[in-house]
Amino acid sequence: MNDDDVLTIVRDHLAEARDSLATAHPAIPACEVIATSRRRRTRRWLATTATACAAAGLAAALTLPSGTQFRPVHEHLAAWSVDTNSNGTVTVTVRQLTHAAELQRALAQAGVPAIVTFPEDCLQGTQNWHTDGGMTASANPPGLTITPSQIPSGTKLLFSVIPVVIDGTKNIGFGWGLVKNGQPLHCTPSTT
Repeated sequence: MNDDDVLTIVRDHLAEARDSLATAHPAIPACEVIATSRRRRTRRWLATTATACAAAGLAAALTLPSGTQFRPVHEHLAAWSVDTNSNGTVTVTVRQLTHAAELQRALAQAGVPAIVTFPEDCLQGTQNWHTDGGMTASANPPGLTITPSQIPSGTKLLFSVIPVVIDGTKNIGFGWGLVKNGQPLHCTPSTT
């Protein structure tokens, strides 16, 4: 097939299309067709905009806590676990002093403002809080139950390592205290 054959085929198809248009008698004026398409585009735009706004609102509702209600957390790692309880408390169990950033994030999601400083000892200068009724501790496994609503305003819980001596051997343990927001921490590297 050469160029002349292709041109002949194209010319024939165009002639057929022209002839078929000649028999068409539109019953609807062009201005009405244009107005209908504009209305249809407007409805689609409104539907899309409403859907986008609803999705943004839902995303905000799921990520932003309202008041003191935080979303339930049940995060379990080999090193530690954080669980929210139906009574509003948060249970933290520590088996290894690792994954500090993840622990701090999980506590924040559970409504506990916290600073986690594994593997440094940063508890010097903090005030003890568990005696105020906002926290209870357990020895085995080392952990605690926190009542976030009783954490004093303008403070955070500081979770840090502490040196402990067990059977005459120096080890590293887990401790906590309260620090004021923005208070500088005085940390020392932990040693075993």
